[in-house]
Parts: sequence; C-alpha cells; structure tokens
Amino acid sequence: MGHATIEWVYVGVVISLLTWVGAESWNVERLVEHVPAQAETIRVTGQQWFWTFEHEDGKKETGQLHVKQGVPYKFELVSKDVIHDFNVPDYTILMDAVPGRVNVVWNLFDKPGEYPIQCREYCGFGHATMRGKLFVEPQTAEAAEKPAQGQNATTAPAQNATTAPAQNATTAPAQNATTAPAQNATTAPAQNATTAPAQNATTAQAPTAAGPPGTPLTILEGSSVQGSPDFDPDTLTVKKGDKITVTNKDTLPHTVTSGTGPTDPNSAKQFDTSIIEPGATADIETTNLTPGDYPFHCTVHPYMTGKLVVQ
Repeated sequence: MGHATIEWVYVGVVISLLTWVGAESWNVERLVEHVPAQAETIRVTGQQWFWTFEHEDGKKETGQLHVKQGVPYKFELVSKDVIHDFNVPDYTILMDAVPGRVNVVWNLFDKPGEYPIQCREYCGFGHATMRGKLFVEPQTAEAAEKPAQGQNATTAPAQNATTAPAQNATTAPAQNATTAPAQNATTAPAQNATTAPAQNATTAQAPTAAGPPGTPLTILEGSSVQGSPDFDPDTLTVKKGDKITVTNKDTLPHTVTSGTGPTDPNSAKQFDTSIIEPGATADIETTNLTPGDYPFHCTVHPYMTGKLVVQ
C-alpha cells in the first residue's frame, strides 16, 4: 500500500467527519429555531430605555415579565427607536430588537426564580439602566387543578347564582324563609359561602381602596426627551407626614425614585414609586422620612431629576 492510499483514506475520514458535524449542526439549528405549536406569544418592545411586554390575553407589563415554568414562549421582538438587544443571561436568550422588523426567539423556562433582563446593544445615554426582571413562576398541583375548578365554578355555581338565588330574592323571599330553608342549607351551603361572601368582600372593599390625593407632583408631557421640562415642580416642599400624589402626563412610563441616579448607592432606599404607566398615578408617603433634602430621579430616564424637601 503506497502513500497515495493512506492519504485518500485520511481525506475520506476528514470529509466524513466534516459532513457529520455539518449535519448535526443543521439539526441543532433546526431544533432551536423551530417554535413549538403550543407556545404562548409575548410581544417584547424595546425603547429608550425600558422593556415592555404584551401577553396573548392583552396583559401588559413594563420592566418585568412573569412566565410559567415548563411552558414554551415565543418572543416577538420589536423596537420603537434604535437597535436594542434582548438578553436573559441565565437562559442564554439573545436577540436583536430592530426598528421596522420582527425578530423571533423562543424558550422554555425549566427552573422557577427571578432572573435579570438586560440590553446588550449600546442604545444611548441610559443603556446601562435598561434592565428588567424575569419571574418564572413554579407549576404547582394547585395551579394544575385550577382549570377543573374554574370549569365547575362556571357551569353549576354560576347558573345557581343567576337563576335560583336571584329569583328567590325577588319573587318569593318569604316563601323561601318558611318553606325551604332546610333545602337551601343542605344542597348548597358551601356554594353560598364561597360565592356570596367573596362577592361582598370585593365590592365592599373597592370604595376604600382609593384615598384622597396628596400634594401634586406632575411628570410633564414630553419629559422623556432629554433637556425638556420633566417634573413640576422641580423642587417640591412638603411637611413630614404629607402624602405626595405623582401623576404621569407623559406618553411613556416613568418612576420617581430617591437618589441622584441609578448609580447612587442610596437609590430607592427612601422612596420608589416603581413604574407609573402613562395617565396613571402613584403615592409617596413621607411619614418615615427625616426632615431634609431628598434628590430623586426616573430610573427609566435617569436624566430626569428633581428634589423633595421635607420640613
């Protein structure tokens, strides 16, 4: 056997190995890019400098995302301004969000917990603060039983609540009190205990949820544009114990967070409204604040700053 034969055997082995590696790589890429048919769709929107998430049922979240363990999710990534990069390091999710384009990536989250979300593409002044949180909620036996319980609650109890109780209350209350109290007590006591009290609890507590507005602090329209007026007033003076009501009149979400900026070690330690959606309000209590000066900022747009003076 001459040198030519050995060389051809070597070439054949190399070609076979490269063919096998290429085929396996193609198969892995196919599996990664193939979105399961049962995957739930979440639309992810990046813009300077925060993330918003919209679920299939219309629920929207800003700065944080809640998903379920063991459920596949398809993420449709878009951008409203510049190129961003949606990244969940713990799950190696990395995909660009490009203006005018929809990029798709999917993942199944197998471990419950809290994980960071970040932008991996430099997108301007507030790039370092463009962060969020991913909450993977565990699948429990109780959660698995909810569909069956929900079905029972909508078929029999709902019917009883709308046909029999309503009729008894309007047409023959006296008759029910004298002729069929035992029947009511034996056939559906648990049902009455779960439907009526719960309803009363929610309707009665609703009016007490909102209190009177406090000293106003307004986030002005257009404040997200750097250099524009942001807070009105820029310096707010209140007395210790006063409540402050923050109103967001801009078209983007904002926060009012204590500290000079996101890098301040004392950031959010005195007060933090969390995300305030456009048109929404949030309250700041000053009961636990020591009289003095408190600088504050917006964590979404860190160049938006102001000062709170507590007397």
